[in-house]
Amino acid sequence: METRAIIDRKSIFLVIILVVLAVAANVQTLFQFPFIQDVEGTNLSNAWAVSTTGELSPYTYTYEEPPAGSFLLAAWARLTGGFDAFGFSTHSGRALMLICHAVSLAFVYGITRKLTKSDTAAIVAALIFMFSPLTIGYQRRVLLENLMLPSLLGAIYLLVGDRRTLTHYLLSAILFGLAVLTKFAVLGFLPALLLFIRMRSDRYHRGFAVNLWFALAAFLILLFPLYANMKQELFPEGWLFGGDFPHVSLLESLADRGPSNGAFLNFGAGWNTSFQQWTDITNITADPILLYGGLLASVFVLVMAWDKRNRDLRATTYMLFGYLLYVIVAGTVFTVDVIPLLPILAINVGIVAGAVSKLINGHSENILRYGVAVAVTGLMLYPFITFYSNRAQIYNTNQVSDQEQAVQWLLNNTPEDAVIATDNYAFVDLRAGRPNTEHFFRVDTDPEIRYNLLNDNLCNIDYVLSTPQVYSDIQTYGLELMQRTYDNSEVLITYTNNGWPIEIRQVQKTNCTPEEVVLNTAADTP
Repeated sequence: METRAIIDRKSIFLVIILVVLAVAANVQTLFQFPFIQDVEGTNLSNAWAVSTTGELSPYTYTYEEPPAGSFLLAAWARLTGGFDAFGFSTHSGRALMLICHAVSLAFVYGITRKLTKSDTAAIVAALIFMFSPLTIGYQRRVLLENLMLPSLLGAIYLLVGDRRTLTHYLLSAILFGLAVLTKFAVLGFLPALLLFIRMRSDRYHRGFAVNLWFALAAFLILLFPLYANMKQELFPEGWLFGGDFPHVSLLESLADRGPSNGAFLNFGAGWNTSFQQWTDITNITADPILLYGGLLASVFVLVMAWDKRNRDLRATTYMLFGYLLYVIVAGTVFTVDVIPLLPILAINVGIVAGAVSKLINGHSENILRYGVAVAVTGLMLYPFITFYSNRAQIYNTNQVSDQEQAVQWLLNNTPEDAVIATDNYAFVDLRAGRPNTEHFFRVDTDPEIRYNLLNDNLCNIDYVLSTPQVYSDIQTYGLELMQRTYDNSEVLITYTNNGWPIEIRQVQKTNCTPEEVVLNTAADTP
């Protein structure tokens, strides 16, 4: 018992050191790198709607993702004093992402430590997860995947220990349910977790443990479709229970979730593009070393698990391939889909590193063996060390300044009642001072905005905050009103310092009649 207490204290100390190191390394340029993506603006916009109006979106909620992430972001904003507490709404979100990263890091260490009983394995896994360019690039962004990850890893952590009680199963099920209510894709981990619970339970309690865990997790997950059903938005229009009136539908959203109509059994549309971004070394946040090395390590872990003494190690590999299969088969593969894989890959690399070190050291106190073990482990990790050190520019790169300056220019140089069509990244910050700001995509696709607010007339739009994403979406999705607005506007100022040109365009109204230039305020829209 005393030995166990000493080990636990040492592990806690190491976790604290690693978390402090992670926070110190990432906090320096947290608000500067990487550039703010449109999806971050979407997530913050939904959280803003929850916080200010009680709705799940500033526009019609389309059930593309469950709402738990929006509630977490809204609660964080309330706790810290608002979305502008850190100067910019994205900064507020990224401060929360840093906390999520620190918690996830602690769980990566804890899971590896419980599976291997090796501090070496746990430290290696934590450091790889901490310094991977993919981790840094994605974990800083305000993404639902990052909000989900602590819950998912917490659910796994509670299942891999030697001592599992009813409380462990209950808390694990709750955390997994919360993870799914944050991001649907977590369902890819479900079969592996159920298999692991069955494998780790004794034959007298196996059925009870599996059924209890599944029932509680399912109960939480089913709250979401229950909510949709209460709003008569579970079934599509025309279905048996869908009614004959136009409305959004949860089931319809699940069946069609991407720009390429990434329906179920679409066999991974977008896979090639995403994989290239993950592995192309010209991309500063790519990490082929972790992806290839992690997959190779996963194979070694599976081989190690043939030994009954190491059977628990199968859990991480089952989770890895189960999630990969789900993502590939279930629909469009997005670049962010790699996020849940990163801790699992890091854990498997850590397991192999720990096994190599243990094999060479042979439980001996001999200083020579210990030195050889350290040297060989370091040699195995050399590709990671050299590659990550060459990515140190991540910590002194500012890709956000232009995005902030564009928002500030509009707030300083436009009238308060100006109607602005904007890239979604700037929505929350512009809405704070320009209440007639609308997301460019909704200008075309939301009837309330297009026909009631703007009267389907470009002359009722004053400014456009345009990015390459805006222009691309106008072309890709055939946004007719935005195309006309774009064609009838001129550039006032352009920010190009970071290779992501941001234009502020003013709509030309020389051909508009006085009746057409009627400002319809957005006071009645959230």
